[in-house]
Amino acid sequence: MAAPEAPPEGPSRGGGLLDKLTGRVTALVLVVLAVGVLVAFLNSGEEDEGPRSRSVPVAERVSVPTPLAPAQITGVDAPSIGMAAADTTTLGLRDDNSLDVPRSATTVGWYERSAVPGQRGPSVLAAHVNFRGEAGAFSRLGEMRPGEAVEVHRDDDTTAVFTVDRVERYAKDAFPTDAVYGPTDDAQIRLITCGGVFDERTRSYEDNIVVFGHLTGAYRPA
Repeated sequence: MAAPEAPPEGPSRGGGLLDKLTGRVTALVLVVLAVGVLVAFLNSGEEDEGPRSRSVPVAERVSVPTPLAPAQITGVDAPSIGMAAADTTTLGLRDDNSLDVPRSATTVGWYERSAVPGQRGPSVLAAHVNFRGEAGAFSRLGEMRPGEAVEVHRDDDTTAVFTVDRVERYAKDAFPTDAVYGPTDDAQIRLITCGGVFDERTRSYEDNIVVFGHLTGAYRPA
């Protein structure tokens, strides 16, 4: 199977609204701006917390036996990089036999021919580093370090917990297909995104970042 292709992603080229406005500011615009400032002031005490992790505190967990039975994934957390993705999808292959990619920035896709997270074998998850100017679910994937945790939530109310073994970056023309997709004796995980330099000519990143990890437990809420 070929290495995942890069999505049509990269820095946004569009200017901000203020860059596009010309002409004289009217009294109506001033009123609208004043209202906006007032609303911002009234809401200044409310912070945008961003995506919320679904990880359960250790004291509130009940361990479950592994490997796990098949189930659909419903979210992915990586607390060390502030990732809490709740939008998931299933990925297949493109006509050229390369891995498809999610259709939005914040979606994490599970490769349907790989192991279900928690089952024996490598489970392959892919997401964008950025997409159409928006930070992707895996925007900070390259910051992960060995020993850190990845939790994959499933629709059977269980969570598979993986520990990162290593984080690698590969040129796309040297993608280690066997190491990523090949069979394993235990339950493992592969997190894949784009990395390296963005080539403006090809509209593609030159590398892939791959996080390798292994299953270290599973739980359900107490």
